[in-house]
Formats: sequence, C-alpha cells, structure tokens
Amino acid sequence: MVYKLLPVFTPYSYLQLTSIDEQSPMALINTAIMVQGIMSIFMFLIPAWLFSYLAHPKPAEYLGLRPPGRKIQWVLVLLVIIGAMPVLQMFEGLISQIDFGAKVKAEQAANDHMMGAFLTMPTFMSFIKAFVVMAIIPAFGEELFFRGVLLRFAKKRSRTMVFPILFTAVIFSWSHTNIYGYLSIFLAGALLAVIYYLTSSLWCSILAHMFFNGSQVILSYCGTKNAGIKAYIENSSVPVYLVIAGAIVFCISFYLLLKNKTPLPANWTDDFVPAGPAEGDWDFMVKS
Repeated sequence: MVYKLLPVFTPYSYLQLTSIDEQSPMALINTAIMVQGIMSIFMFLIPAWLFSYLAHPKPAEYLGLRPPGRKIQWVLVLLVIIGAMPVLQMFEGLISQIDFGAKVKAEQAANDHMMGAFLTMPTFMSFIKAFVVMAIIPAFGEELFFRGVLLRFAKKRSRTMVFPILFTAVIFSWSHTNIYGYLSIFLAGALLAVIYYLTSSLWCSILAHMFFNGSQVILSYCGTKNAGIKAYIENSSVPVYLVIAGAIVFCISFYLLLKNKTPLPANWTDDFVPAGPAEGDWDFMVKS
C-alpha cells in the first residue's frame, strides 16, 4: 500500500521502487529504502504499540520491555547470536543450491538485487540510513509484533511454549521475501522467541535481532573499503571452520543461558483486569 501511495509524493513509480538494483540512481535507492523503513514501522511497530496501549495501562510491561533477570544474559545473548550466524548462513547457502524453478529463481534474484541496492553505501550517512532501516527499525518493530504480541496470543492457545515458538517463527519467516533464507529466518525467529522466554526481557531479543541485522550492514559497509571483506560477503559458501567455531560458541553460550535463565512466569499471558472498588468504596455506596 505504501509503495502504491508514495508515487503521489515522489517522481518514481511503483515499478521503479520495487525493481531497484545496485546500479540504480542513488536518489531512487534512497527513496526505496525510506519506503522500506516506513512500511516496517506501519506494519509492525505501530500496530504492536497501539494494541498494547489499548490492552494494558502499562504498554511497555505488556510487551515485555523489562530488563533481563540477570545482567550476564546481555553477554550470553550476543554470544548465542554470534555463534548462530555462520550456521544460519550455511543453511541459506545450501538451500540456494537447490533448483526451485525459474520463477523462484527470478523472485530471489529480485530480492537479492534490492538488498544489494539497500547496502550500496558510498558515504557514511548512507551507512547510517541503511543501519537504521535494516537493523534498528526491524529489531524494534518485528520484536514488538512477533515476540511481544503474536507470541503472547499463540501461548494463550497452548499449554507449552513449543507451538507459540514454532508458529511465530513460521509467520516471521513468511513475512520476509528471502526465499532461500526461509529456513534460516525461521530458525532465527525461533531462537529469538526462546531468548525472550529464557530472559523474560524483550530487550534481549531486540538486542539479538539488531546485532544480527546490523552486523551484516556493517560488514557490507566495510566491504566497500576492503576487497577481502567484500569477497567474503559475495561468497555464498561459509568456510567450514567458521561453521564449526560458530556451532561451538552457540552450544556453550546457549548452555550457559539455560543455566542462568529467568523465564517468563506462568501467568505472563494473563490479560489485564481492572481492580474493583475497594471495600471502603462499597461501604460508602451501601450507606448512601
């Protein structure tokens, strides 16, 4: 909808905004990335916050925006994500080798070109813009929506956390257009939900999400100035030693996170119920 309305305010058509690549004019790329940020805000951030504002007198508490139970969880969450990243990248690389047909290949190529355009960062200000749109806004918006609201709704219909985690991970993956990355995004979504559950803090999943996305933006920006980093980014296959090292870091840090968990309480999905009148208030009503 945003893409269809924006041409009213810009000289670009819907087709131009959705068909950008690395060779597109920077003015067009800047407009397209601005639209991407606006879409993310209106699709995830605003609905989640508005719903929580209407559902609870303390929206931040409703969404799980509280400090983690233990300070060490900040560090462990980052280590978990650092370890998971090369493993998830490996899965995406393996799936990209499967032939899903010409249509899927064309759709994936269009998505890759768009991401490549967004990561075209000739200046530091363009890097800041890309980091805000691709790391900060999604980390807040998607975590508030998928883990803050949708996970809560799914848990109301399940006795355990298995279904809510898997359900929200499926929707989270489906909401992205990276076809070859569906499995990796699904696993990342499940991991973010687990992080939220084990720390009882949405800030931890926001941090993990922002680090995951932001590290890719940072690497891409560094790649514009370093040929070695650029070659690594453009290589779809991940070195085996990085996958093994990542798996080891992930297993150790995730084990420590389990040992230091402060999980969400059993009643964390309970709806807000306004307090009734105090006993003295009832007495006053009877006497009057």
